[in-house]
Amino acid sequence: MGFCALFLWLLLETDARQAAGGRFHQPVNWFLEADPLAAAVRALSSGALQRGLLWSLAILIPTLFLGRFFCGWICPLGTLNQLLSSVPSGSKRGKRRIDSNRYARWQAVKYYVLLGVLGAALGGSAMAGWLDPIALLVRSLALSILPAAQVALDGARTGSGQPYFRQGFLFGLLLAAILALNLRITRFWCRALCPMGALLGIASRWSILGLEKRAGPCRDCHRCLLHCQGGDDPIPGVPWRKAECHLCGNCIADCPEGGLRFRLFPSRDNMRETPDLERRKALAGLLAGAAAVPLFRSTAGYAVERHEGLLRPPGAQDEPAFLARCIRCGECMKACPTHALQPSVTEAGAEGLWTPVLAPRIGYCEPSCTLCGQVCPTGAIREFTAEQKGSIRIGTAFYDRGRCLPWAMATECIVCQEWCPTSPKAVYLREADAAGADGNLRHVRQPYIDPAQCTGCGACEYACPIQDRPAVYVTSIGESRSPTNQMLLPAARPAKAPLPESGAAPGWVKTSETRSFAAAELWQEMDGGADRYEKAGVERTFTAEYRYRDGVEANAEAHRFRTAAGPQEIMDAEPGAGSRPVDLGDAARLYAASLVSRKGRWLVRIVAYTDSPDVGPALLALARAIDARLS
Repeated sequence: MGFCALFLWLLLETDARQAAGGRFHQPVNWFLEADPLAAAVRALSSGALQRGLLWSLAILIPTLFLGRFFCGWICPLGTLNQLLSSVPSGSKRGKRRIDSNRYARWQAVKYYVLLGVLGAALGGSAMAGWLDPIALLVRSLALSILPAAQVALDGARTGSGQPYFRQGFLFGLLLAAILALNLRITRFWCRALCPMGALLGIASRWSILGLEKRAGPCRDCHRCLLHCQGGDDPIPGVPWRKAECHLCGNCIADCPEGGLRFRLFPSRDNMRETPDLERRKALAGLLAGAAAVPLFRSTAGYAVERHEGLLRPPGAQDEPAFLARCIRCGECMKACPTHALQPSVTEAGAEGLWTPVLAPRIGYCEPSCTLCGQVCPTGAIREFTAEQKGSIRIGTAFYDRGRCLPWAMATECIVCQEWCPTSPKAVYLREADAAGADGNLRHVRQPYIDPAQCTGCGACEYACPIQDRPAVYVTSIGESRSPTNQMLLPAARPAKAPLPESGAAPGWVKTSETRSFAAAELWQEMDGGADRYEKAGVERTFTAEYRYRDGVEANAEAHRFRTAAGPQEIMDAEPGAGSRPVDLGDAARLYAASLVSRKGRWLVRIVAYTDSPDVGPALLALARAIDARLS
């Protein structure tokens, strides 16, 4: 069954390669969405659970009843580990093999690792992705093994379709080291280091399926240890360790006397149900993970002096929210049709190691491509449409005039302008006379950047014919995801709060201050519903409480989106049953005790805490007062 899971992943990988520029034929991030560790880290680090990660309950709930069946029957990395563990080696023969398959105290290390990554998640960082087995395997195969296989199959003749990834050799070497350790100790990674195995081991504490030992027919041959995958001590005379068992069934198949069997509600007399942990080490692991986050973020590069090459994918959250969600799985890099997304090294600091960054010299961001947002399993990159992408800025391009051919050498070159995909083009040309080496004037066209049109896609840097260091380069300044990393000042205009004060609407009194939430903070106000708004492109939310003259309380929300498509998407997804349209903004619906409307980039929602059927006119009056203030 594990081989089937591995084969399914390869099929999904093939689909990802074929989907460039469009949509996937099937969900290619199934494995990651069903990852319980990714779901737990996402919930702890960002305070909300990504909708797709609810699939992890399909793994977690059966584990509560059956034990670690995922490790023994489904996990693709576990399958590879078991395959290598079956290879005969000099250090795993006879008695040495049996002894190595017994429980060892070092198997508790994975629980301390789990506590460390959960501590980091509580601190707001998803560093668990470095060790998550599904993320590790996807990253290693997609960024190293499969590109290498493509080179081998093509006879080392590389072309435009050949993927290139930084640190590909390192990812392949790490995977090879993990697999090679199985030649020494059976499933060493699974038994000693895997944090998801530790999480499932803890969840199996309450499982009703267990191993029953019948000591009577046992002749102490120890053959039950010969192919034991988990080191859970199935031999009689010692407690069976439930949290370590992978439910592989090898011990039952190898027992010549038939003295072992799995059954529901087994006797607990000869069983150890909880992991063998030391309280001080467990606390130290949790505190170490929590302390790692402020240590990483107290250095330059996180909030100040950011690396100029920290170009995040389109649709990425602001840096704190991005690091709280990204599990370094490599799905976005695998899906990128131009291979522009690469694993970071130093661009994002130590905490951001292996998170995706745009590398324009390797590839550029296709204007119509939305694949990275489709495949991200945790919402670090929000899903967006091709229309929405036009308003997303990754950064801004700049010229090094000392290296630009028209500027420095009076040589005609308009490659960057030809490659610029924006409309109107962000690269424009001006004719000028420049002196050549012979002293004669030459008529050339010199390029400039219009920062208001530039999206930072990197096409100009990718195409620049100056190979060693391009004459045009992209930095993250001006990126849409950060309100502070900006270069251009917005046009001055009178500031007007979207939610009115008392008296603006007849009979309504404002009873609270206006609260403001950025997109990454919206979960604090909307428990469980923030992801839907984030995907639609919400930028900021304003909310306040009001009271009508007869004592009716109401909450008003005004959501500002990146484009007008966002409010329309939210309204279209909500049922209209029980409502009637009203003349307000671009569209509005009035329900028995609530009203929702949209106007341009704004979505307004007012909810009254009453069952009174006469509250409709009052809600409409408040909505009109809000509508008049929206720009």
